[in-house]
Order: sequence, then structure tokens, then C-alpha cells
Amino acid sequence: MLVVLMLPVVFLSFGKADTSVSAVQSQQVQQIFYTSIPQRPVVLKEVVSYKDASLKEKTGQIKPKTQLQIIALKGKSFELSNHQYVSADSKSIISDVLMSKKDVNQTIYTTKAVDVLYNPYTTFDTQVYITLPAGRSLQANKMARTNWGTYYQISFNGGQTGWVDSQSVTTNNPQMVVLQKLLNQKYSDSKYSIYVKDLESGNVIGVNQNEKMYSASLSKLPILYWVQKRINKGEINLSDNLTYTSKVNGWSGSYEANGTGSLPDSADKKNYTVLDLINRTAKQSDNVASNILSYYETNQFNPEFQKEIDQIAGGHWDMKERIVSSQMVGQVLDALYNEGGASFNALINTNFDNIKIKAGVPSNITVAHKIGDADDYSHDAAIVFATHPYILVVETNGGEGQITQISQDVYGVLK
Repeated sequence: MLVVLMLPVVFLSFGKADTSVSAVQSQQVQQIFYTSIPQRPVVLKEVVSYKDASLKEKTGQIKPKTQLQIIALKGKSFELSNHQYVSADSKSIISDVLMSKKDVNQTIYTTKAVDVLYNPYTTFDTQVYITLPAGRSLQANKMARTNWGTYYQISFNGGQTGWVDSQSVTTNNPQMVVLQKLLNQKYSDSKYSIYVKDLESGNVIGVNQNEKMYSASLSKLPILYWVQKRINKGEINLSDNLTYTSKVNGWSGSYEANGTGSLPDSADKKNYTVLDLINRTAKQSDNVASNILSYYETNQFNPEFQKEIDQIAGGHWDMKERIVSSQMVGQVLDALYNEGGASFNALINTNFDNIKIKAGVPSNITVAHKIGDADDYSHDAAIVFATHPYILVVETNGGEGQITQISQDVYGVLK
């Protein structure tokens, strides 16, 4: 318990009042003293020791981080076990205990050799469990604060746990730093918009990632996201039937019916299940299937749909003009990944797995992706399930041939 003693504040007026900071400070003095003996007392900053409880006769100085053996509180002084005295000022003597602890879910990285402690560091908890080398990726599940800093609880070596100083690790994936330099060296060109997100750390890098291009069929990703969200909320079912009528291809915002896909250009008035339309949209990039889903399930890009897509994308995604950046695409793909389900799973094993991003990684690596092509615009947006999964979105205007090489470069660093 702390008690605050305030000296009386006296204001004297001699003509114009002195309102300077130094004048106000000189009029107010605040002292804070303990009213009981603190738990695990330790010297925070150097203090003077005295022979008497009135703190008149000095005997020496006590260095910071010194643990104190206090046997009594006498007024505003502590009596130590050697029968010397120190001020009971709480600014100089602290209770060296855990101050706070909370759950976290954070990937951290060692950039140098790091000591793992049994407990968050205090002057009473200094035992080192093990020393981990640089280059380790670790998962932190708790964060604690003491008087000496912030500490992460980590798991390592198959389930052992310990604590590391937050100052000795980083939340930035060092591989992403290396990758950013590589992308800058090879692809700093206006014909590329590249976005990369490490899904473990959440770190994001890129080249021209905020530059917008015509997105072509990448704009089918918001549709797939919205359909999956409605499925997850129980508003629609995969088995629901939607009828292919002439209205499906005749509204502002629909894709050209004669584009990619296997459904006929003209309405056949047949029913197609939501699951079938999802698969055609994702795996074949079928324009008509996308139009049917958009017509019925987004209600022709109604305001509710548009508002949510804009919020996720971090900017206005005009579903008619389809001019967006690689970062906007990446953020919507990330949201679709978090929804999961049939709409996301349909992006795996598509008709386009022999080109672009998928072609740039080993064949045994799972890739969920959506391509987009129109004239000189060639794009791909993917989640690559490497050992450390990541999002890669590449938009190009005249750089189609480089998407596979970009994918190889990114995988080569992040694998």
C-alpha cells in the first residue's frame, strides 16, 4: 500500500502571476512512501544507507538490483537486517514480482543466440534453461511483464516451455527482409504489383503492392468469399439450386458470357447447385458460373456486399471496373482462407496448376490459387502451403512470363 503526502501549495500574488513550469513545480512537492514491507524488495536505483531511522548519518550506498532484507518499517524508513536504514521511497525500492501476464499467439524469431529462462526475469528468477541458436522460428503463447522488461513464453524441443526476453527476439521474419531486398532488386518495375504475406508472423512486404491494375478474374475472389460466408452463417446451402436465366448475364457488373469456362454462353434455364457453381468459378474460372453466383447470392453486388469487400480490401474494390492492387487482392484472399469451406478448397487442384505461381513451386507443395487474364494483364493470387505458409499475389501488365520466376524466387527464400 502506498501513501501520498502532499505539502501545502501556497500561491503568493505579487503583481502578474508566474505561470512558468518551474514555478508550478517549485510550489508542489510529491513524496510516495511504503506503508508496509513490499514483497521481494529490490533496489531499483542507487540508494543511500543510514545509521539511524531519521536518515541523518550516512553509512554508504546500495547498488541497483540489490535484494534487501527488510526487518521493519519505521516511519518513512526501512530497517535492514544489518540494522542500517534506507528511505521507504517507492521510487527507489520496488517489489520485484511479476507485474502482468496474458495469453498471446505470436510467432517470434531468434536473430542471435538467446537464453531461455525458467521464469520471466526478476532478480529472484535468473536461471537459464537452455540457449537457442539464431535462426529459430518460435511460437509464443504468453507474454509477461516484470520490472526489467517484457518476456515471451515459448515452446521448443517438442513441448518444453520457457521464457525469452522480447529484446532478444524479433516479430519480423528475417526471411521476409531478405525477400524484400530480392524483390526490390529484380522487380522494381511499374509492370509488376507484388504482395507477400507470411501467414505465421503476419509480416507483409511487396513491390508496388498498392498500385492498381485491371484485375480480370481475380475479382471472382470477393464473390467466392461472400458465398462462403453465407454458407458458414447458414443462410444458404451447397445443395441449393440456382437457375441459369438470361438475366444472369445481362446486368451491369456481369462478366462476358463467352469468356472462360464450360457453361454455355446462352441461358439454358437449367438448375445448378451452389457447390457446382463454386467449383466452376474457382477451378475453371467460369464466367457464367461466377455471374450466376453474383446475381443470386450477392444480389448484383448490393451495398452490404460492397461495403464489406471494401473493408476487407482496405480500399474501394469496384466490382464493375475491377481496378485493384495486389495488396487488396491478397487481403480478400486471406479473408476467404479464414472462412475456409468449399469456396476456399475449390482453389486447390484447378485447371491452371501447370502455370504461374503453382508452376514455380515443387509439385508436392499444395497451392490454392486464382488466376486472372485479360489482354496484357496476367495475374495470379495464391496461398502456398510451404513449411511456413504464405500469400503471394502477382499482378502484371506485360509481365506474364515472369510470374513463375517470381514464384520460384519467393519460394526459394520462404520455404
